[in-house]
Amino acid sequence: MDSLDFAKIFARLRADDDKEHHVVLGGVDVRCIRVAQSPGNWDTHSDSTETVIVWSGAFDVAFRDHAVSLGAGQCCVVPLGAEHCGTSPSQAEVVLFRAAPATPQ
Repeated sequence: MDSLDFAKIFARLRADDDKEHHVVLGGVDVRCIRVAQSPGNWDTHSDSTETVIVWSGAFDVAFRDHAVSLGAGQCCVVPLGAEHCGTSPSQAEVVLFRAAPATPQ
């Protein structure tokens, strides 16, 4: 697979009432997620930064000392090792990019 069509992916997720599409593309772990209104879980990544792009809706990325509020078309980068928690005040569709885990040789 050489490319992704986010509009088609999110349309399929909505039609199937599914939450997530995951694929590795060119060494990048790409996750398309539909986020319902609910508190998220705290997370951290010791191996990669994470780029968060909001496709639709509103999405908040909370860090231990501040929060970033994003709307459609906006993004932020979660630094390596930063504790963070993603939530949506209503509903959002979000694309997450991280370095894919190394495959054992």
